[in-house]
Amino acid sequence: MDSILVAIACIVKKVFLSGGLKMLNGSQRKSNSSYLSLKTLYEENITVKSIAQELEFCHKNDLALDIQKAMEKKNFDILAVQDQGEIIGYIEREELGEGIISEYLRNFSPREMVSDSTPLIQLLHIFKNKTRVFVLENNSIKKLITHADLQKPPIRMLIFGYITLLEMRMSDIILDRFGDGSWYPMISEDRLEKATELYRRRIDKNEDINIIECLQISDKFDIIHKDKELRHFFQIPSKSKGKKDANAIRKLRDKISHANELGLDMSWMEIIEVVESCGRLLEISESYHYEK
Repeated sequence: MDSILVAIACIVKKVFLSGGLKMLNGSQRKSNSSYLSLKTLYEENITVKSIAQELEFCHKNDLALDIQKAMEKKNFDILAVQDQGEIIGYIEREELGEGIISEYLRNFSPREMVSDSTPLIQLLHIFKNKTRVFVLENNSIKKLITHADLQKPPIRMLIFGYITLLEMRMSDIILDRFGDGSWYPMISEDRLEKATELYRRRIDKNEDINIIECLQISDKFDIIHKDKELRHFFQIPSKSKGKKDANAIRKLRDKISHANELGLDMSWMEIIEVVESCGRLLEISESYHYEK
């Protein structure tokens, strides 16, 4: 798992670095495939296997009340059921009572299953209306994914990657449209002062950067929302709707960057909707025509 995450980090970093707008000898150099590169990374290389957990199981002839007590002790809601070395279904803890496990056996429904080759990026969409899925591996169910598994590094990196790449795209577009600094009045004096101070510090370190990259993501959203053409380009219906979506994206980005637990004050449905919103904005940004 560690080697997988290291590989993800290296590739995503390369994608990010290639995605930004660079100024070389007065000309603009940009990559129009950063979003597609990141999406391809997750579609072709990172699957649900990276976060799935092994299913624990009991036998179909075990006493149901004994298994219920064992599940309560481990805080398990479900448990796989095995017969002759094969997993044949599962049980729900809250349904157990007198008798043996086979009396409470549930069959796996196709709607509850995903292939182990399912891209991680698709899993978030699947989880929008689910709390768990079983993972089909070589025609048998051996693993499970729950909301708890969505806390794992591959998912967090996916979310942070989408938001970071979106922020970079916004910087590129703002620089292209307002390269003369005409965006200054679109943010507060306090925010401009902080960005300017950060810019000076980074210049002192000989970092190749422009002041727009020193803005907070909320500042970049403000600039886009206040420009009628950019608001229309990004298909933002109103300033209020744009601000609401921007606040949700910023809030989720902060949670990821500070390693806070997800799914608490933002439900997983809300989180997934934010990721979908980022995906839509990224796809739109890929069609932006830069001035030459």
